[in-house]
Amino acid sequence: MARAGRKRKIGVKRTPSGAISRAKSAYSENADGIALRMKVFGLTEQDARDQKAATYVGRLCLAGRRNNADGITDAQYEAALVWREAYENFQRAVKSPDALRTGVGGGDQGESEDYARWCKAAIARWKGIEDAVRLEQGYHENRGANMWAALDYLVGRDQQLPHMIGDLRLALNAIGHHMGMIPRPQRQSRAA
Repeated sequence: MARAGRKRKIGVKRTPSGAISRAKSAYSENADGIALRMKVFGLTEQDARDQKAATYVGRLCLAGRRNNADGITDAQYEAALVWREAYENFQRAVKSPDALRTGVGGGDQGESEDYARWCKAAIARWKGIEDAVRLEQGYHENRGANMWAALDYLVGRDQQLPHMIGDLRLALNAIGHHMGMIPRPQRQSRAA
């Protein structure tokens, strides 16, 4: 004898697994936050729903997609994410106080060899990124730029400082070149 299950509601959309679809309610669930993003940052509804709109660098990327001169490219946005991840991993590897506040690390606890290797790799990756930005900062055309402040304030602290966007682009290009995410341009010699 077949066991009778619970009767299904008629007219209810379901997912392929048979669960009731909540797609329509999820779309309108964050309507107030989306409307606020649209108003405060001057975004379209589609851009305000994009998760990149949560950060200043993400909004710069969205502006770059609209061919806005004040934006950055997708590759530069990815370089910003790489910088942030490398910085956070470096902070954890050297056990800085900010990294310890998140509950990671702390004291000499006899870490494993895998953890020690991860720390060395994180430090080496950060040093490589640091060297790439330092080299670009020292290039004769970029000596007036403050790439470190742009990375710190716009990517690290998520502050809106439009006057630093040019310096941020230079820094993100240097990181992208170092990581192989952005093709390296050919520089002309000064003698030409």
